[in-house]
Amino acid sequence: MMKSQLKKVIHTGFNYCNPVMETAARKVLEITELPDGKCEFLCSGSEAVEFCVRAAKAIKPEAMLLTFTDSYFGAYGEAARQDNRELYRYNWHDCSCDHGGEGCSGECREFSEIPFDKIGIFLFEPGSSSGLVNFPSGKLIEKISGKIRENNGLTVINEVTTGAGRTGKWFGFQHYDLKPEMIAIGKGIGNGYPVSVAALSGKATELLENSHFHYSQSHQNDPLGATVVTEVIDTMRDENLVERSRRLGEKLMTGLESMKKSGSILKDIRGRGLMIAIEFTRDAALVQKELIKKGFIVAKRSGHEVLRIDPALTIKEKDIDDFIFSIDEIITNL
Repeated sequence: MMKSQLKKVIHTGFNYCNPVMETAARKVLEITELPDGKCEFLCSGSEAVEFCVRAAKAIKPEAMLLTFTDSYFGAYGEAARQDNRELYRYNWHDCSCDHGGEGCSGECREFSEIPFDKIGIFLFEPGSSSGLVNFPSGKLIEKISGKIRENNGLTVINEVTTGAGRTGKWFGFQHYDLKPEMIAIGKGIGNGYPVSVAALSGKATELLENSHFHYSQSHQNDPLGATVVTEVIDTMRDENLVERSRRLGEKLMTGLESMKKSGSILKDIRGRGLMIAIEFTRDAALVQKELIKKGFIVAKRSGHEVLRIDPALTIKEKDIDDFIFSIDEIITNL
């Protein structure tokens, strides 16, 4: 499909459209559950987040944004700004109502201090937690979502890491009772090709058309990028990769959990689908080096005793078994 598009047209510039854009947009809107929405095809996940943030601020120019202290939204632009006059960062890890290790449930003094009377946009990264893989409780997200709806606000989701089947669902927000107005999608939706998508609901699209929002760059809505998105979605459906991510993720989590025994350096295992973090009491860097010797590439989170596991959704089940055996052998011999 990509080869066919290469022989037709790769790039049109932002002044022109192409039939493949509509095909790709319909598929994206179907999996995001935004059937009456619209899409903008861009180049990177950071750009998709930036597009959504700018669009949300165009609709709600006076509103503050609410997000979590452990979230990451890109390396540039308004999405990466840390201006306390515009952004309220809530630390859900250190609240006084964290019972059972699930984090804040919105029943604490800290939550009551969030200035919801000023907040009109909820910017949510559902679980990546800047690479540490932490999942806010369903109760907390339900309470925030309710407050945002009461204020007729907008929910913007950063699915750059958690999207495209990574968490065992098409998108990370689908683990919660959420109906977002904007979704930023990157990474997996291009399977290595530099394409991203900003998907907007019908409500957000209508509001945006009544604002003075403008965005344009050279490789916006390129036919080749849209073709890649179409092919990725079709392949994931044909090969049932979202369900496979859920199943293999459960297998990997079960295998890792079995190693948390007395005297083990394993402190915590966190994950959904094939997005997993292994937290150690010590020696995470050493474990990483030993895994590399055995042929397994994992990420060590800087400043933390945490290894991040993000295998391809097409990983062989035998490789999962070999990884579990190898890491068990490594930590046993430390």
